[in-house]
Amino acid sequence: MMDEATSGEIELSAVGMLGNGAPLTLALEAVAIRKHGVDGWEPFHYEKISESEYEVSGGTCELVGGVKKWPGEHTTVIVSVDELAAQVRAAEPVEVAQNAQQTILSSGAAKQISDKIPSRGDGSAPTYLTVVLQLPQDDQGRRRIYDALSLDTNFFGAVVTATSLADEIAVNQLLEMRCEPGDVKDARERAAARGSKV
Repeated sequence: MMDEATSGEIELSAVGMLGNGAPLTLALEAVAIRKHGVDGWEPFHYEKISESEYEVSGGTCELVGGVKKWPGEHTTVIVSVDELAAQVRAAEPVEVAQNAQQTILSSGAAKQISDKIPSRGDGSAPTYLTVVLQLPQDDQGRRRIYDALSLDTNFFGAVVTATSLADEIAVNQLLEMRCEPGDVKDARERAAARGSKV
């Protein structure tokens, strides 16, 4: 349960992008913003720098072509695992499970997401769902996930069409920060066009 959370239960990947809405990254963002204390400063990236600390980078954000960019000077703030644990305990809907890699929103985030998916009838139903999993540390657990998500595996009519051993969402976010907005828009339109042909 959340009130049993200790610093040892908080775990994120070693490096990652912020702004994805995941419970632990939301808590990390909140602590970083509070500690930095400058109006308009917004974090976008974190990196684990020791067993007990994360370095969070941020700056003044601008919306360029509908995409967030941090064009100016970047500054960092250090967030301890203890500060992160305290924030997680204080954050209402967040529940930290016994193993920090298994976090859920007790308010039913999965249902909230599925409720937002348009029905087939309106013609705008998405073709793909991209999921990033943080793999368990044990070999047997990783092997079970690899086997379950191998190419062409069928889940209730959906088919696994691609897999990667990298956090492709974080990679895309980094690319979007560094690419021209027009190029990002073009890439998204091309991917959408490919998806609509399926």
